Amino acid sequence: MHTQQVQMPRLAAIVAVAGGSMFIAATSQAGVTVFGNTGWQAEWDASLDGLVDIEFNGTAGNAIFIQKSAEFTQGPDIFGFFPSIPIVFRQVALSSITHIVINDEIITNSTGSAWTDFHMDILDNGDAAFNPGLTASSGGTGPIGFTIEPFTVASFANANTQLNISGGTVPNGGLWFPGDGVSDGQLWIDVFSGGPGDFTVFTLKETPTPTPGVLALLGLAGLAGRSRRRS
Repeated sequence: MHTQQVQMPRLAAIVAVAGGSMFIAATSQAGVTVFGNTGWQAEWDASLDGLVDIEFNGTAGNAIFIQKSAEFTQGPDIFGFFPSIPIVFRQVALSSITHIVINDEIITNSTGSAWTDFHMDILDNGDAAFNPGLTASSGGTGPIGFTIEPFTVASFANANTQLNISGGTVPNGGLWFPGDGVSDGQLWIDVFSGGPGDFTVFTLKETPTPTPGVLALLGLAGLAGRSRRRS
């Protein structure tokens, strides 16, 4: 089961390379992607239309397979934090689904700063978590079985509701393709499909981190601002 590969042609990646966010804008579905008749869908805020897209690749057994695109456009604040992109996964009907699987992602850095870290957080009430075992055996390379190049370090934390990725750089204007390719693994998420009155909702929040040099400059800017206020 866990080695099932449901993949779509890489047209998304090709168009993204050629036209930046044109592919994402052209296929955005007004903030909602319905996952067939599985009883699940994904949603995002209207402010992210044109920046986020999710494709439903199909199902196998009790698993939903998707491809996700996101373009980050806002730079870090004075504390060094980028605005996150949150995607809400919502159960809307009775369902037998127990996994949501990210086949691959197309992530664009349009923030004006290079990234040296990237973080994925699952926010829920205990009804969803990353599955390191199924991710590791999904056919991709180390360190987690879901390819993260150019990054080299990744680990799950906080009861498998966090995935922290580092050890590389995505430059400003660069494209990053986690899991891209038929043999580059998948990111598996365990989900609980509840009954009537107990449908599950969880959020997948993604957040990049700028380079240490940018963080240092932002820290100096913050100190200078506080100094001016004191004077």
